[in-house]
Amino acid sequence: MQTILTFKIEHGDFSATIVQPATQSLEMLAESILDAVGFDMDHAYGFHDNLKNPYRSKEQYTLFADIGEETTEGDTGVRTTPLAAVFRPKKKMLFHFDYGDDWYFLVTCVKTEETKSKFRKPKILDKQGTPPEQYPDYQEEN
Repeated sequence: MQTILTFKIEHGDFSATIVQPATQSLEMLAESILDAVGFDMDHAYGFHDNLKNPYRSKEQYTLFADIGEETTEGDTGVRTTPLAAVFRPKKKMLFHFDYGDDWYFLVTCVKTEETKSKFRKPKILDKQGTPPEQYPDYQEEN
C-alpha cells in the first residue's frame, strides 16, 4: 500500500486536479503544477503558508534553500522535502513561481488515500478554465 495525495491548483478562473504519491518531493509537485498550466520551469519558486503575502510566511519551502541562497530559518527546501511532511487534507499553501513576475497559485490538499497500485508518476486528472500565459508580452521575431 502507498499513500497518494490529491491537490487542487487554482489561479484566477483556472484550476487543475493533480494526484501524486506522498513520498514525492515538493519539487515534483512544482513540476506538476507548471506542467498543468503550461509554464517552463525556468525560475525559482517556493511553497508558503501565508496565502496573502509569501514574504511573511512562518512555514516555507523554497528552491533557494536547495541552491545555497539565503533563506529563512526552517526552510528545508523543495528537493528533499516529501509531500507527506507538508500536506494533509484541507491544508493550503501558496505556490510562488518566478519572484520577478510573481505568479501565485493556491494549492489545496483535497484528500489522502491508500492504494495498492504501483503509482509512481504524478497525474493531472483534470483542468478547467483558462491557464495563465507565462510570457504574454513575448512575440517571436520573424
